[in-house]
Amino acid sequence: MTTKKQLTQSEISAFCQQIVMVIRAGLPTYYGVSILRDEAPDEQTAALLSRIYEPMENGASLYEALRSTGVFPSYMLHMIHLGETTGRLEEVLVSLDRYYDREAQIRNNIKSAATYPLIMTFLMIAVILVLIAKVVPVFSKVYAELGSELTGTARTLLHISTILNHYMLGFIIAFLVLLIICMILYHTDLGRVLFLGQKLAMTVASGRVANCLYLVLSSGLDSNIGLTLARELVNNPHMQALIDKCHENIRHGESFDKALLLSGIFSQMYASWIAIGSRTGEMDQVMERICNAYEEETDARISHMLSLLEPILVIILCFFVGLILISFLLPLLGILSSIG
Repeated sequence: MTTKKQLTQSEISAFCQQIVMVIRAGLPTYYGVSILRDEAPDEQTAALLSRIYEPMENGASLYEALRSTGVFPSYMLHMIHLGETTGRLEEVLVSLDRYYDREAQIRNNIKSAATYPLIMTFLMIAVILVLIAKVVPVFSKVYAELGSELTGTARTLLHISTILNHYMLGFIIAFLVLLIICMILYHTDLGRVLFLGQKLAMTVASGRVANCLYLVLSSGLDSNIGLTLARELVNNPHMQALIDKCHENIRHGESFDKALLLSGIFSQMYASWIAIGSRTGEMDQVMERICNAYEEETDARISHMLSLLEPILVIILCFFVGLILISFLLPLLGILSSIG
């Protein structure tokens, strides 16, 4: 762990694992934190654990100590507070460990899916710009030496090449600014929706809602609390609207499972799962299964997207290269043959 603005999902998962081990060993939580501090692998981690231990030594709860550091997400803090209040802290921490471990896996998968197309796209743009800016003028000089003029597509490309070379510095700056903007967007949920598409973003959001509900229900907490927490976690306006619709259905007298289905948070494929879970009292296990199913669907969509993206980018690049060659070489061959 490191002392920064907010810990990563992997760091939070590791911290929850460590506290669970402390509780299962029968040690006081504050004493376990002091042991973790003494065994910390680096000074930054030791400093963070000291900031957690000091208020606990003076009688503060784990929730209060974690909140005072300012590096733990509000969702985790809220769940730990509920766990301490209900006496189910160990169960809550186990569920948080699983939740943030899943979140880390999802984020890594999305990161891989978004990075590859971005790199490929910018490389393709760079190759096309170099061809137009540097290769086209060479053909233009050859035509000039042969006493011929460019026409049609070749003349248009030469005009574009002249503009690019004249304003090359401006185009490079604009290219870098666009790259920086894309990198910034890439680290936001909105940016991932733009890069990956609404359908894949909704699949990820549905999986997160299922994961959150599993965490809440397996911790013995109310389903309405789970919906409220899920709305805070899912930074997707469309999914948030569906959760609001689910709350509205519950206020109008619908059961929790019926409200979930009517709101459209989960696809109709999982209707029978939810119905059975409601009747058997195993809704938490059903939500875990739904979460796993959405994770598999997310991986499948990402793999499918990547399998389509590479040939599409290659086709686009080949089209532009072919356009340049055909526009210049065919007339050039005609001129050379007439000379001969």
